[in-house]
Amino acid sequence: MATLAPEDSQQRAELRIAFLRHLPKRLQQVCRRGRRFCEQGWDINGLSVLHDDVQRMAGVAGRYGAVDVSKQLLAVEELLGRFLEQEQLPDSAANRTLTGLLDGLAPELPGTAPVITAPVGDSGARIERAEATPSHYWRRWTGDLDEPLPAAEDLPDGTDVHSRAGFSLDAVGTSPGAGDSIEIAAAPPIQPASERPAPAAAPAPPRPAQRPAAAAPRPAATPPRPTVPAARPAAPPRATPQAPQSKSSARIYHLSDAGPVSLELDQRLETMGYELELLESADELREVLAALAPDLLIVDAEFEHELESIGQVLKTTRDRSNAKLPLLAIASEDSMQIKLAARRAGADALMIAPPTAADVLARIHELLESSGEESYRVLIVEDDRSQGLFAESILRNAGMEAKVVSDAFEVLDAMDAFKPDMVLMDLYMPECDGTELTALIRERDEYLHTPIVFLSGESDLDKHYAALDAGGDDFLSKPIRPKHLIAAVSNRVRRARAMLRRVGTQDPRDAVTGLYNRRYALDRITELLGAEDVRSRPGGVLFFDLDGIGALREKLALSGLEQLLGEVGALLVGELDGPDFATRYGDGCFVVVCPDRPEGALDTLASETRAKLIAHSFSVGGRPLRLRVSVGVCALRHGFADAGGLLNVAERCSREARGSERGVRRYEPERRTEDPKASSLTLLIREAIERDGFELLYQPIVAVQGGEESQFQTLLRLRDGEGKLHTAAEVLPLAEKADLMVDVDRWVLASALRTIEQRRSAGKPVRLFVNQAASSLATPGHGDWIASQLKARGVPGSELVLELTLDDIDAHTRDMVGFCEALIPTGVRFCLSRYEHSSIGESVLEMLPVDFVKLAPKYLMALNLPGTRDDLRQIVENAHRRSLQVIAQRVEDAQSAATLWMSGIDFIQGNLVQQASGELNFDFQAAVL
Repeated sequence: MATLAPEDSQQRAELRIAFLRHLPKRLQQVCRRGRRFCEQGWDINGLSVLHDDVQRMAGVAGRYGAVDVSKQLLAVEELLGRFLEQEQLPDSAANRTLTGLLDGLAPELPGTAPVITAPVGDSGARIERAEATPSHYWRRWTGDLDEPLPAAEDLPDGTDVHSRAGFSLDAVGTSPGAGDSIEIAAAPPIQPASERPAPAAAPAPPRPAQRPAAAAPRPAATPPRPTVPAARPAAPPRATPQAPQSKSSARIYHLSDAGPVSLELDQRLETMGYELELLESADELREVLAALAPDLLIVDAEFEHELESIGQVLKTTRDRSNAKLPLLAIASEDSMQIKLAARRAGADALMIAPPTAADVLARIHELLESSGEESYRVLIVEDDRSQGLFAESILRNAGMEAKVVSDAFEVLDAMDAFKPDMVLMDLYMPECDGTELTALIRERDEYLHTPIVFLSGESDLDKHYAALDAGGDDFLSKPIRPKHLIAAVSNRVRRARAMLRRVGTQDPRDAVTGLYNRRYALDRITELLGAEDVRSRPGGVLFFDLDGIGALREKLALSGLEQLLGEVGALLVGELDGPDFATRYGDGCFVVVCPDRPEGALDTLASETRAKLIAHSFSVGGRPLRLRVSVGVCALRHGFADAGGLLNVAERCSREARGSERGVRRYEPERRTEDPKASSLTLLIREAIERDGFELLYQPIVAVQGGEESQFQTLLRLRDGEGKLHTAAEVLPLAEKADLMVDVDRWVLASALRTIEQRRSAGKPVRLFVNQAASSLATPGHGDWIASQLKARGVPGSELVLELTLDDIDAHTRDMVGFCEALIPTGVRFCLSRYEHSSIGESVLEMLPVDFVKLAPKYLMALNLPGTRDDLRQIVENAHRRSLQVIAQRVEDAQSAATLWMSGIDFIQGNLVQQASGELNFDFQAAVL
């Protein structure tokens, strides 16, 4: 099976984060518009637009987990929809109801955490401290310390802080990484390859796919690294921040299980220039660790039960080499036992069954970067000089940079100059207390997320809450042990830095290509869509799609493809100006965001940039290369609920542009036509989901050569209030438009599994074919939900066949591959429906693990044509060569059945066999065609 770029799951996670971050603002804007209509009067166009916006937001909010908000939005949508259906405007009673619903979504005055803005030095009176600190305040905890520590700074009278306090201070040997809490991630963030600088030298040749017969020779032992003395100057200046050391040549030990993900990971690590040592057993790992310490250790899931013993050896190696030596553990399942074993082993990260090598690679980059990061920087705000200097000494000896500020009015200037990772704040200070100062700090955007921890002897809980309400993150009570202070500071700073790395706020733009990272781009698009005047303002996105990216990957290998995409990104950025920016969205896709260009200018930029990309002669490995590019254009003004909806439309336009001479296609929405019947049926669909109101019919799928196996196709129906049955062809398009496909598909699956369970209990096993929309299968967690339903009902996966439509799969191929592979262990089988003999159909068969193929209706409609019969025979031969079985559906007459039989077809379904009904009563044993 072809290896695909595994970025879709991360894209969906980033889309969800961006949508939820801006959801409160979007709700306030929608509610403001609704209240304005209720107060100033309605018009039919405003009613229609507001209804559409609420409907889109309700669907997306539900898909992204904001269930309560989605339900409230659905109530608003239903109320507005009733008036649209009747072509009337809301009356005063409806306005009151709607206002109540809107108040539940976003109150008139949105609640925010109160900010304390008491005037600084209001009366000029000194605020008395709540506690009187004795001179021997810290003395009781000196037993925590080991080695003498020189004074950090002399006091004005010439005595150091230790002699003034009346005790001897010892060094704390804890470093900012010691005792780190373990990170657990099932789907870690993926760093797009476009964000990595292109290698300066030619990469190493790709690693063979198979595992070598023997491990590479082990390196000779080297003496331990010398320990750096703990002594330091009394008042060292702040070190100049240095960029993290490049890890491209880092030494990595991999205790590998030789699985597909591990093999691909090893290949990519060696291609990127890492020094990789493959190990086959825990004993071999222990032996190599005793000889030479790595920069990173990876332990695969096969060895998860030996983690604790590996951790003991690793701890000895860490102590000997005086280095952190990150450990990345991989587990096969999410269990408490494995988590405990990883923690006891000292693992820095635990990944639960990572689906792709790119997931693991992203976490490796994160661990290597964090192991070489600069010292933690802590600003201590304390008006008691002796206490401030003591805390500074404690943190400095733990390897951190610390600075004491005793004047509250100097804190903001000190933060600008020192750029702290964290502020350790005293609660009571003269002229401006810690609560007021924290509120002032939080008013600055750049310090909105800087951790602020209060350190005070105050015991009044109300004052604790007031300080936290002003923007503080935690409250530490004095007296506190030095080692506890170090642990609290280290934990806060480590988490804050990890958050900054993950949200990409430190450097969203790649220094080499000029491309912004994808998360920044999605967040910016979501922000633009949330503007109140979005429907009347210019701006839009361009979706550049490189044709034949799979063939390029095979031809150039991963390193060559990355080099090519880096050049494409740099050339693309060179064509932009002003506020425009670009990001790499997937394997061969780039998105350009133009916040201010009118639609005509968007088309011009798309055509001109595409022409330059096509005309440019790229060079990879000394070989010239030209690209085929198609572009989709979509304006912001169409009222999309989130960035995902906008980009899906732009991507579809780029695919449609492939066959056109111009190669550029702009999105034009279908003209809205009010259809009361469609609105009524959509409402009926919602009610059916909530009240279990759908029906399933069954039609037998019979073997041409005869057989006893009982199998049926499930067919969805919906009965309205007049008793009329609506077919799936009527229901599903409306469900898709209203973002209800996942709910409908899950209802069908749950009902089908219930039927299978009942038949098994009666001793009459049956296999059911169940159609599923690609959008449902691409929804995060849908595969897990299916697996859990099979397990809960005790149904073998082999009795369920999920039917996927070729047209849908073409737009979601990567999603479908991941979905099918995840369900293979359950035994579920797959059927490719509406199959046509084409390059796309052949490509899908290569990638997906299907067992059945259903012919497209066009073959049944043209059976009498000689060319059609030849095509049929070719399809059947190709399918049988792949061990696939072919099904002909909608067979209505005996002549068609005979022609299909002569073509070698395996199964027939249609009214010739039996019409669909609510019963599974077909006699397969007596069926002969």
